[in-house]
Amino acid sequence: MSKNQQEYYSYTSPAINSSSSSSNPPPSAPGSEDFAPPSYDEAIIPTTGATLPPNRHNLQGYVLDPGAPPFNPNVPAPTSSNVLQQPFINTGDYGPVESHSDEFHSPLLSNTEPDLFRGRPAPPGYSIYKAKYQINDHGVLSRDKHINNDGEALLQFLYEHNTPPKMAVRFRGYHMETVWRSRTTRDSDGNTIEERNPETTQVEDFSFKIDASSYVSPVCQGMYILPDPKTGQAKSLRELCDEYIHEKNNLKELQLTKEVNWNFAELTRAFTAVIRQNGYYETVVITYELENETIVVKTGSTLSVWSDNRWMRLAVIVSCLWIILFPLFWFIKKRFGHSVLKSAWNMNISERDWYQLNVNEVIANSKRRSGILPNQFIGYS
Repeated sequence: MSKNQQEYYSYTSPAINSSSSSSNPPPSAPGSEDFAPPSYDEAIIPTTGATLPPNRHNLQGYVLDPGAPPFNPNVPAPTSSNVLQQPFINTGDYGPVESHSDEFHSPLLSNTEPDLFRGRPAPPGYSIYKAKYQINDHGVLSRDKHINNDGEALLQFLYEHNTPPKMAVRFRGYHMETVWRSRTTRDSDGNTIEERNPETTQVEDFSFKIDASSYVSPVCQGMYILPDPKTGQAKSLRELCDEYIHEKNNLKELQLTKEVNWNFAELTRAFTAVIRQNGYYETVVITYELENETIVVKTGSTLSVWSDNRWMRLAVIVSCLWIILFPLFWFIKKRFGHSVLKSAWNMNISERDWYQLNVNEVIANSKRRSGILPNQFIGYS
């Protein structure tokens, strides 16, 4: 997974005073690192005065779109085996793109007539339009002209490319160090004056990540749409697609965001407690990073393409035109689905089981990379 991952959920546990943690026994003798770590139920018990991670409410207030296959009961849902065997074709219509594994880009919906029309025969001469698109770290981007003008083609494009996101969990620990920098100057009389100024820097003690992509279910749980706050009514996905294609704004864009259903707060609390109980009292940051988490459709207009071009953006920044253009583009751009349209994904493993699978690796990596000696870690009986 690359450095361009989306930060999906993150919690920072600030440094604590080791002397104030009365629940921790004194450092044990060498060899104590071979004791079993605490169970998940023990690790999630909050300590006195601890700040608990906030939970992530993924789809609170959203409404399931009943018309989206394979969630219609008459349409068989794809299994993990047949989903991952379907090919994912990168047309490369926008030039060369980065190499990505195709394992998680297989379409969730088979492009067969029964699936698309819920068991009914397709209209005469009907065929699935294969839109042009490109793949980046965040997912799929298309500027295809046809799906910008055909609501049904846009709908099928979203279904076809609604593939499982990838996820990794990053563990990071750091502390702050203050050093004094000396600087020699001369006063108005020519006398030498030495000044000492404090400079505080962040020093990383450990940083590693564990891939959890293989545990993301290959079957989507549904398309969800947030109702209009004024009317309380939720559009269907097809209605949202039709609204998009009828919008004349050259800077319009539609985005579907993938949500992963997991108790991130509880799992984060468990791993934070384990790292703390093993003798590390500095700042701990646990971040869940997503890749292939969006499907974006934009127009192929020159203005839209230029607004996304990195060299054009750099030129605008260097020329200081960003002060005018960036706010202007922000207000002109018409967004569809950005915070309104989501697809839901489950994990095929519980938080407890994933903790048990990886807790020893987390302890070993935080211990080795933070420089704490083995006999400085707390043993578990």
